[in-house]
Amino acid sequence: MTDRAPAGFLDGVFDRTIANLRSAWREIALSARGVLSGAPRPDLPEDDVARLRQQMLSCLDGRGGEVTARARAAELGRTYLALNEAGRARFLRLLATEFDTDHEAVNRCCTVLAAAVEPGERSAAERALRAALLPPRVTLLRQFNALPEGVKFLVDRRAELIALANGDPFLRGLADDLRDLLANWFDIGFLELQRITWDAPASLLEKLMAYEAVHEIRGWTDLKNRLEADRRCFAFFHPRMPDEPLIFVEVALVSGIAGNIDTLLDE
Repeated sequence: MTDRAPAGFLDGVFDRTIANLRSAWREIALSARGVLSGAPRPDLPEDDVARLRQQMLSCLDGRGGEVTARARAAELGRTYLALNEAGRARFLRLLATEFDTDHEAVNRCCTVLAAAVEPGERSAAERALRAALLPPRVTLLRQFNALPEGVKFLVDRRAELIALANGDPFLRGLADDLRDLLANWFDIGFLELQRITWDAPASLLEKLMAYEAVHEIRGWTDLKNRLEADRRCFAFFHPRMPDEPLIFVEVALVSGIAGNIDTLLDE
C-alpha cells in the first residue's frame, strides 16, 4: 500500500459506489413484473425514449403493491446507471418535462377554490389543489427511498442536475423538487453522529481522504496522523445512507490555542 493516494483515487471511490448500486438493485429489479425487455442504448437515442417513458409510467402505476413498485423503481435506477453522460441528460429532461405538474389541473383547482364558500368546500378545494401541485416525478422519486442506497442515488442526481440545469427551467424545477424532497429526509433529527477511528472500514477511510476539501489528506500516513490519540474525527450519517458520511468534524486535542493550522496538522 502506497502512502500517497493514487491518481484517479476519487473517481475510483465514485465508480465503486455506482457498482454497488447496480448490484444492490439487481435482485430487487428481477422481481419486477412486466419490465420492458431490452435496455435502452447508452446514449438514449430518440427511438428508445418511448420505452423509457413507458418504464417511468409503470413506476407510477399503483398495481401490484409496494414490492412491485420497489422493483420497478430499482429497474428504472439500473437503466439510468447504464446510460452515458448524454443518455443521462436525456433521461433527466424526459422526467423533468413530461412528468411535471399538470398546469390545467392546477387552474381548475384554483377556480374551484376561488368559488368555494363553505368551510368544508374550501378545505376540500385546498386539499385538491395541494395534490394537483405535486408533480408525478416527485411521486416517482419518493419510491427510491425504500431501495438500498436509494437516497444516495437521489443525492447524486441532485448534484448532476445542479450542473445541467443552468438556463433550463424544467431541469431547474426537477432540481428544486429533489432539493425539497431531500430536505425533508435530511432533518438534523434523522442524522447520527459517529466517531471514526483508524480501525474503521477501509472504504470509509477512503471516503474521508477523498471528501476532505479544506485541508487535503495526502496519503495513508497523513490520514493515520489525523486519527491519532490526540485527535478526534466524527461524521454524520443518515440511516438510509449508512456507508456514506455526510459531514466530517475533525478535532485536535491541545493544551492551548494553536497559533496556526500547520501546528494542528503536524506540518
